[in-house]
Amino acid sequence: MQILLLEMKRVVKSRMTWIPLLVAAALSVMISFSVISDAQYLSVDQDGKAVKITGMDAIRASKEQARPYEGTVTEAKLRDALAVFQNVSRKYGEKIPTAEFYNKLVPPSYFLNMIGTVYAGGGEEQDALGKVNPDDVGGFYRRRSEVLKNDLEAKYPGSQDVVRQARKLNDKVRTPFVFQDGYTSDNAANLCVLIFLLVLIGAAVVSGTFAADYQNGSDDILRCTKNGHVKFAVAKLCSSVLIVLAMFAVCILIFVLSVDSAYGWDSLRTSVQVLFPLSFLPFTVGQAQGATVLAGLLTLLAAVCFALFASAKCRHPTTALTIVLAFCILPAILHSVADGNIADFLTCVLPTGGAGISHNFFNQLNQSAFVQIGPFRVWAPYLTIGAAILEIPLFFVLSIRAYCRHQAA
Repeated sequence: MQILLLEMKRVVKSRMTWIPLLVAAALSVMISFSVISDAQYLSVDQDGKAVKITGMDAIRASKEQARPYEGTVTEAKLRDALAVFQNVSRKYGEKIPTAEFYNKLVPPSYFLNMIGTVYAGGGEEQDALGKVNPDDVGGFYRRRSEVLKNDLEAKYPGSQDVVRQARKLNDKVRTPFVFQDGYTSDNAANLCVLIFLLVLIGAAVVSGTFAADYQNGSDDILRCTKNGHVKFAVAKLCSSVLIVLAMFAVCILIFVLSVDSAYGWDSLRTSVQVLFPLSFLPFTVGQAQGATVLAGLLTLLAAVCFALFASAKCRHPTTALTIVLAFCILPAILHSVADGNIADFLTCVLPTGGAGISHNFFNQLNQSAFVQIGPFRVWAPYLTIGAAILEIPLFFVLSIRAYCRHQAA
């Protein structure tokens, strides 16, 4: 324990450690502030001109406007929302007055999006809203399950295992859905951006843990001491992990406490399907947020353990840092430029597969992506989490082994 405390004290005092940690904290504050300050609400003044409100005023105004639609999303509410849309469309056609648009069509926009997605039938959602009979919306939840099943069968022909897995999860989705205005998919996207940056910073911070000592020669002295073998390697590994965990906890708390407080804790009760109508994830947005943070934590640990392994293998910290950063952004590159089962598999199983801008864990949760592994298809979030859980102890042990082998060289 004394070795661990001394190592942590030494690492924290290093400018190469506390400067990136301060940058991480500053980024979390900046991203949290931007999520709140960028909130917009558009209304119409007495002269018929659009007026834009931003920040907390916009959040409060949006919640007040959506209040009549909050609560349980019954099929009667969906039918009424569709009837309002069709009445306005018949009356004005494509030239809907600004006041009518913001006062009548914006408040039920989530409901209209759900109806358009479920009843589009492969066509345009806007056309579906104009053609669907409001009485048919009385079977919305049954129709949604059928559309989900048909989409999966079309995407994965002949794979009944995929349909079975999705149906098993979809059967746990609580219906009717619940809607509380506030937390949006943009908030989740910004949380994923923050997690990705924390993974990059955390991996970069620890990338010189062993390599720096190799380069400056201090390792030659430390390896000659009584505890300069496995005990010292474990102490360096644990101190690096604990410091990065503290950074992650502080930065995530800054984001969650500030953003969720601003948008309203009650909005976390909203069903994920309000944002993603064909998602078979049986979560509320609050539960999805918690799962995203947990996946981010596991991804961070996997990336840090890999960075420590690279540091134990490399003789120069610059080489280790280059390798670590390359592997951190590799899933994003694969997701952007490659397509197919192999690319999907690598994107999920690489140490940073759960963090990214577009391929992040939150998007995986709400997409029907299944990866082929032999005769089986595995839902992408399961593969991402499973790979991270295996990689954490694997790279931890490999780091110790690499350090001890370096001593013997």
